[in-house]
Amino acid sequence: MSNFVLHNKDLESHQNADVDILAVRPKYVDEGVGRDHRDEWLFNHFNLDKNIGLICEVKSGNHFRSEIYMGREDRLKYALKRIGFFGPAKTTEYSQKLINQSVVAGRYHQVGKILFTHYPRQEPGFICINLEQVQSFLLDRIQRFPNEKSGAKLFFDSELLQYMIWNSTRR
Repeated sequence: MSNFVLHNKDLESHQNADVDILAVRPKYVDEGVGRDHRDEWLFNHFNLDKNIGLICEVKSGNHFRSEIYMGREDRLKYALKRIGFFGPAKTTEYSQKLINQSVVAGRYHQVGKILFTHYPRQEPGFICINLEQVQSFLLDRIQRFPNEKSGAKLFFDSELLQYMIWNSTRR
């Protein structure tokens, strides 16, 4: 879910805010294309025998630590409620832990915070991925499975992804 709105009535801020991406990966997910080609550097942060929730923030330009909003408890709590893995007490507990940790785990579920940035950087309490890594990940998948991706390009919502598939497979 992209650009999920955090309404101000549930935030300490007087402004609405957003989480750039909220995502859930069920533990029994099975996708035929790319099944054995996970990004190990990302999945090493998680136990694949648990459901995974991701709270992602994207910073495409220069920014200061104070401009990273997914380090704020009110926003983390709101996002955890929306993912729906934990009851009220655990949501409060895990939102407090996520301020300083990149991943929290319960018995059946875990949630991680990913910070996508323009420049490579390390930010405590986040799994950090730069936008060049994202581009490399996408292009690698397109090049590994050109027939599958080319034939399905119009089913992807993102016009940028459609273009990347078209551009990579036209050669």
